[in-house]
Amino acid sequence: MSQIKKVGVMKTIMTGISYMIPMVVAGGILGALAKGFGGWEIGNYYAEVAGSWPTPFTGMEPFTWGGFWWGVNMLSSYAMNFAVAILCAFMAYSIAERPGIVPGFIVGYVCTMSKAGFLGGLLMGFVIGYFILWMKTWKLPKWGAGLMPVLIIPVLATFVCGMLFLCVFAQPLAWIMDVFQQWIASLNGGSKAIIGAVIGACMGFDMGGPVNKTASMAANGLGADGIYGPMSAKIIGGMTPPIGAFVASLIARDKFTQTERDTAITAFPMGLCFITEGVLPFAAGDPVRFIPASMLGSAVAGAIAVGMGVESMAGHGGIFVFPAMVNPMWAVVALVAGSLVTGVIYAVIKKKPEEAEEVEEEIVELDIDL
Repeated sequence: MSQIKKVGVMKTIMTGISYMIPMVVAGGILGALAKGFGGWEIGNYYAEVAGSWPTPFTGMEPFTWGGFWWGVNMLSSYAMNFAVAILCAFMAYSIAERPGIVPGFIVGYVCTMSKAGFLGGLLMGFVIGYFILWMKTWKLPKWGAGLMPVLIIPVLATFVCGMLFLCVFAQPLAWIMDVFQQWIASLNGGSKAIIGAVIGACMGFDMGGPVNKTASMAANGLGADGIYGPMSAKIIGGMTPPIGAFVASLIARDKFTQTERDTAITAFPMGLCFITEGVLPFAAGDPVRFIPASMLGSAVAGAIAVGMGVESMAGHGGIFVFPAMVNPMWAVVALVAGSLVTGVIYAVIKKKPEEAEEVEEEIVELDIDL
């Protein structure tokens, strides 16, 4: 039990998320490119004939425009299918180290295929990790100990945890995810705006910290399950604080020191690239004023984006993925509006720096008689 107590819940989740994010980013950006250049129906390009192919790629025409972007879309689809498997595998890895990867990957992929999705992968990552951690306490003869990492653990953990999932958790979790997705899909503009505002406010709270990462995790999970509106709130809400700080430095220039103005100039391009951490100096140096301004601006940006139907398959990329979003003009409006809210509020409430007393050094000429 002492070994289990040392494993932190948030550490486990964030380990899985950190490995999942590159998969979601790669799959999302490839999918956005495919749909941007090949059209939103590119996935159905071969729908009429693909059923007769021996493999999914038998009749692909890679040197035609449609065939090429259909192939890119297939890469995106497979990447997104593996996202939950990566999450589950590396959550199990965080708890039980390397033996957790194989069972986690297999069961995590089953979570995707059974429609239990992100929620299933999250649950089974813990189940597999702790089950293997318990298996490691078994006292086996020397010959058995040598077989543990390559035979006994992967086979037994996959069998026990996999069948536990299929027999107990698969159908209830699939039902929960289905109801949740239908609920989000049924929301009107105002209700969607509330979801966008909450995700945006969280993104603007601690600039890459736990709250920010939790909101990002929720958006990524929904994106992995085919709901892309919250992904836009995540991206735009995370871009708003650095750009807002830059706007504030232009509006109330006299309230910013030269160092702060330079920091704001540096934060601006970072914000365009969805690197929220560029604004950490302001959050650390003036948290009481900057964080509320940041949260309000990001909430406005997220509300406008999701409320007006902006969707992003890509989980990262900043302004470079705007052209591939659904309703990209509203994405721009959301970013500008949120940045102005943060910038104007912070410019108004920020205090002027204390004027440094200029102390002139007095040069004393000493005449020394020798």
